[in-house]
Amino acid sequence: MRRRLLVSTSLIALAAVVLLGVPLAIVGTALIHQRADMVLERRADAIALRVARAQARGDDIAAVPVADLIPRNSAVQVSGAGEAITLGRVPSGRVTRETSGDGGPLRVTLVAPASARDDDVGALWLTVFGAGFGAVIAAALLASFQARRLAAPLEQLAGRVERVGESGYDGTLVAAHLPEIDQLQRALNGADRRIAELVERERQFTANASHQMRSPLTALRMRLEELQALAGTPEAQRESEAAMTQVDRLITTIEHLEVVARNRDDLPSAVDVGELVRSHVAAHGWVQAYAAAERQLAVFSADGLMVAIAPESVRQIVDVLLDNALRHGNGSVRVQISGPDDGWVRLSVGDDGPRPRDGSVIFQRGVGRGSGIGLAVARDLVLRAGGELRLGTSRTTVFEALLPAVRPRAVLPDLGAARAGRSPA
Repeated sequence: MRRRLLVSTSLIALAAVVLLGVPLAIVGTALIHQRADMVLERRADAIALRVARAQARGDDIAAVPVADLIPRNSAVQVSGAGEAITLGRVPSGRVTRETSGDGGPLRVTLVAPASARDDDVGALWLTVFGAGFGAVIAAALLASFQARRLAAPLEQLAGRVERVGESGYDGTLVAAHLPEIDQLQRALNGADRRIAELVERERQFTANASHQMRSPLTALRMRLEELQALAGTPEAQRESEAAMTQVDRLITTIEHLEVVARNRDDLPSAVDVGELVRSHVAAHGWVQAYAAAERQLAVFSADGLMVAIAPESVRQIVDVLLDNALRHGNGSVRVQISGPDDGWVRLSVGDDGPRPRDGSVIFQRGVGRGSGIGLAVARDLVLRAGGELRLGTSRTTVFEALLPAVRPRAVLPDLGAARAGRSPA
């Protein structure tokens, strides 16, 4: 903003100087030429008067003392009464001629260099341009002062806008002595109060909802533990263990979503996304779920593809995409992890179904035949990690999650031990 004000004001001042200064200089030049012509004409009249007096006395015209009236590098041509003489040396090049205006038979013409008319023109143009340059500099200084006066409150306001909704936001009104900016600050403070109230209500709702869901889930897990203890067959024990695993997974998901909703997500760690996806798909029954639907599920991934994202976020993203493919897709499903490409690891989930037509709105909440929030949650998780979740351009349905890649040397030491025990899906 400061630069724009400075440039625009300077250009306006420059335009004003050009529009006013150039015509002024042109008119001044014409006046200087007119004054020079008048001076030469008066000298010619004075010379004619001296020559006429000498003729009246019968003196020789060539001997008339007129040297003091002839400018430097100029000459006088006298004609009349059958005589024509030249006093001085006629200049070469462009000349200007002024003839005496007495109207008698004697004609005196003063011949001077054309440059004699331009003696003061250079000084005039220099004065005009000097004054114009000074005016532009003064305008630029004033514009710089005004730009600081206008931009400083706006920059402070922009900094406060970035902190809107934060717990440490300072709502004190800093008077800018500009009615529009002061009004904007008051409106911003009011909006911040409303946002703070809305966020607080949502946090309370999230805390209450998560608490109300964890309590029955904890009770359900206790009942499952009792059923496992009472199970009479190994198959029943395995089923009860699988059910408890799913309950634990659901509790973990609720806790993670609560953290995300409170904007306190755990710091991204370097994880082997291929290993994480394979183990998650194998451990949480996705292969069996697709087999029950008479469909195939395959996971393809290279080793050592590290990404900077919370592991629980990866699990939820995979769950959402696999559930979406199971509910709405067709044919076999392929989970592929590839990269890194330009600093990104690509996690894609695709099936043989046709590509949705509403690709631009499919990630909006409430869109689709289901709850309409799964893809929106997955996209939020990817965005929080600094990546992007998008619908592929192929004819079939392919969702691609671009996750920020991490160099292998950034892996924490304990992750190497984790890789040693991976099991492919």
